[in-house]
Amino acid sequence: MKFTYQAKDQTGNIKKGTIESQSSEAAVRTLQSYGLVVLEISPLKKATFLDAILGKRTAISRKDLAVFLRQFATLLSSQVPLGEALKTLFLQASTPQLKDLIFELVSDLDSGLTLSRAIEKRNDVFGEFYSQMIKSGEISGRLEEVLTYLADYAEHENDLVDKAKAAVSYPLFLVVTFIVIGAVITIFLAPQMASIFEEFGKAPPVATQILITIGNFLSKFGLLVLVALGGAIWYFTTYFRSREGSRVLGIYLLKVPIIGKVYKQIFIARFCETAGTLIQGGIPTVTAFEVAGGSTGNYIYYSLGKEIAEGVKTGESISNILKNYYEYFPPLVGQMVAVGENTGRLDELLRKVAEYYQKEVNRAFATLLDLLQPVLVIIIGIAVAFLVAAVILPIYQLAQSV
Repeated sequence: MKFTYQAKDQTGNIKKGTIESQSSEAAVRTLQSYGLVVLEISPLKKATFLDAILGKRTAISRKDLAVFLRQFATLLSSQVPLGEALKTLFLQASTPQLKDLIFELVSDLDSGLTLSRAIEKRNDVFGEFYSQMIKSGEISGRLEEVLTYLADYAEHENDLVDKAKAAVSYPLFLVVTFIVIGAVITIFLAPQMASIFEEFGKAPPVATQILITIGNFLSKFGLLVLVALGGAIWYFTTYFRSREGSRVLGIYLLKVPIIGKVYKQIFIARFCETAGTLIQGGIPTVTAFEVAGGSTGNYIYYSLGKEIAEGVKTGESISNILKNYYEYFPPLVGQMVAVGENTGRLDELLRKVAEYYQKEVNRAFATLLDLLQPVLVIIIGIAVAFLVAAVILPIYQLAQSV
């Protein structure tokens, strides 16, 4: 069961959070092992539906996750034991959500689980890519190196998200403003325009007729549309988080124009980076490619990792296997792998492939961000032109005809 606690650390700072334990006494002993003086502890009340809607945010930000991974990698590279490193990060955690996460990881390690298994239990925070990469680090004995790579990856991902937010903030403000104004015009003004045209005995222009039709529909069924839209978003979000939904999404995501190509490059980079790290750490090629497929977080590449591993078991070369899957592994990958197999430097060549595709992903994202802002502005301009054609011009024409 879970308990909420309030405690004081060795410097006198007050710490608050939650802890999972069999009893309050066991929870107190666990907290004391972290050097905390427990001031108050009580069972955690079960959250109600209203609490879930109005309660505090429980998610961990990308920035906090990146900082956590960087600190974790730094401590391990300094030869600090795994458990001690996490306990140190627990005391330094900047948010209650991060503190709870670290405590759960420590609890799982104390119960005998590996770090990768503990991370896998919190895939809602880390995702399958992180758990599989850490698993590869444990298998190869290169956990510090893998954590450093993941810290770099998380920081880079956070930078891309920040750039995307900065690029779309102004256009998004314009879009939201236009939607609000357009909704007011469509729902409240359009029906009145219909009556005005009827008084003058004239038929409204096509654009105005479309606006009036939409306005009448939203006036009658607007609330129902909002409920249906919210339900659809909830259903698809829940479905795509399930195992079956993630498989379906993984298959069709790669077929989306432009975006599918970028995701394919991301998966190739993940696949080759993981396989190269494992092989470099002395892990058998069969195991390396099985784990590499899982590290992508995509069902297609997970299946391909299994097929490559099975082919290697029968004595087939990896480059020959890849020739059958040029749709998912371009010829460049097969050629580099062939060179690696012939020279005995497969791990090095795989990591070079990963580095190449990571640079391609960076360039693709930069291009998409540069195009996003003008595209949104053009869309808004077209929408504004439609409103002008549907509202202002017909009224001006009616005023002139009087």
